[in-house]
Amino acid sequence: MRTILQSLLDPLRLRLAKPDALIPMAFLGLIAGILAAILVTAFRLALESLQVYFLGLPVPGEYSALPLMWRFLLPALGGIVLGAVFHYLPKAIRAVGVGYTIIQFHRHEANLPWPNAVVQFFSATFALLVGLSSGREGPGIHLGAAGGSWLGRSLDLPHNSVRTLVGCGAAAAIAASFNTPLAAVIFALELIVRQYTLATFIPIMLAASAGALFSTLFFGSNPAFDIQLMHNLALWEVPILIGMGLVIGAFSAGFIRITDISLRRTWHWPVWVRFGLIGLLTGIIGLGLPQVMSISYDSVGMAAGAKFTLGFLLLLVVAKLVLSALTFGFGLPLGPIGSTIVVGGFTGSALGMFLLNFTQIPVSDVAFYTVLGMGAMMGATLQAPLAALAAVIELTGDTGAITPALMTIIVASLTSRAIFKQDGIYDTVLRANANPMHGLSLWHNANDIAISSLIERSFVEIGAQASPNELAQALASKPMWLVIRSDARLPCGVITAFEANRFLAALRLPMPAEREAQMDPLHAPPAASGEVFMDFPADQPFELGTQFTLQPARCVDIGLTLTEARELMHSEKVDVLIGQRTTVPPFKRVFGVLTRGQLDDHAQNSH
Repeated sequence: MRTILQSLLDPLRLRLAKPDALIPMAFLGLIAGILAAILVTAFRLALESLQVYFLGLPVPGEYSALPLMWRFLLPALGGIVLGAVFHYLPKAIRAVGVGYTIIQFHRHEANLPWPNAVVQFFSATFALLVGLSSGREGPGIHLGAAGGSWLGRSLDLPHNSVRTLVGCGAAAAIAASFNTPLAAVIFALELIVRQYTLATFIPIMLAASAGALFSTLFFGSNPAFDIQLMHNLALWEVPILIGMGLVIGAFSAGFIRITDISLRRTWHWPVWVRFGLIGLLTGIIGLGLPQVMSISYDSVGMAAGAKFTLGFLLLLVVAKLVLSALTFGFGLPLGPIGSTIVVGGFTGSALGMFLLNFTQIPVSDVAFYTVLGMGAMMGATLQAPLAALAAVIELTGDTGAITPALMTIIVASLTSRAIFKQDGIYDTVLRANANPMHGLSLWHNANDIAISSLIERSFVEIGAQASPNELAQALASKPMWLVIRSDARLPCGVITAFEANRFLAALRLPMPAEREAQMDPLHAPPAASGEVFMDFPADQPFELGTQFTLQPARCVDIGLTLTEARELMHSEKVDVLIGQRTTVPPFKRVFGVLTRGQLDDHAQNSH
């Protein structure tokens, strides 16, 4: 039976190895989406059922209904128990979450073992149940991606197809969690796949649709945040939205920085110590602010309805930001996505309450600023602005939110990245774990980078005919390259400084002091005292090309992109380009030297 099945699957595997296998890949993506939706739905149902029937909460997530002592004991003891369990687990299966998914996707053929997914399911359910501050989206993405990986590997599909199925699983997981299929597609492409191609777009879109439809069977058709907007943007609000983007961008940078520092300084601590400390801190904060415990989505809904005062909202912003960043930085099996959305929602609501108190805006406008804050914080922290914009549109169902959401998301993203120099949260975490993902493919590629950013500028120019004296003087500044000019003063090739120095060293011999005293000063060597050139008079020019391996080079403008440079090297059959820039037309000045090796090194470090 197994042999028959294998023979039936072989043609499918050969077909899927090609990039244009859209129909079979779309069908498999649909199956991966349904599988991921089942896993995420089971995860969410397990958590919410335990919150209601085990903890006795009136609705899932309302931890303010717990007695005061339980708000402290539940996370404090829960963190210790979770840490003790993780302490005895094999290290290989402790790795969970979106960061782990990204590493496995790009470096390990998208292999996501099922034991890690099992640990993710139960550990995240327990951590959120006891009130540890985070969201369910990070664990959900791992579960969905693991489902796609399991499907692809069970069928022994080519690695390119397995990667696509992992992206399908991640998109379906987000869609099933938020009921926002468009945002889920973009999120999976921006954060996991990190590449936009139609070959992956179509199956991922089908998977996300399947995830959203499946979740409606259990949780209804409303998105995770049922916030209705009725707002027309006024011109006077534009500066306010820009200011909110700046503030949220700073909050995002702070969130990333706290996570980075806590991860680097505590990663060598015993796991039970880290988890226990977070549980204790959560319990202490939960005594006064139970709204920051666990997922906190219900609290965001209340904030959008103007149920909290301005001062209380500011406390919630600080508490949720710091506690969630530390929870993620201390390595708990949770994720930062939901937490950043909540922090942004509290921040936007605080701005709305401020305007409500001092400008008498309608109460309904508080929800408008809440949603914009959610999108801005998500976009800036994840550095996924398009996914954040799509999420805002789908969460609100209001196309009028597009322009204000664009402003706040872009300003916040630029503030975090350009002003505070922070990468996305997952790139930061991977770098802190010594697993950096060099190069952000959705931020730039070889078509977006000019050779002037990569070119070697340590060079000197010298004529094709030069004396040993002139050669030594040119090498005195310790350049990397010698750019050789023809008789017409045009660059014609390059010589490595290493080769030129080795040549000069071969021309020198120690000289007795009495002969040095009798030497004509005009013919003294430019190097150290006591040396003389053997085969050439020190000031007699010779043809450099006869003594060196002169590497031919092509002169190009420094505005050339890396892609254009590589294509030119291939067509012209040269390994070296000399970058020039125009000073006063038609005169050109040499800017630097670019080799094929530099291009190859850059390409390797960008993947």
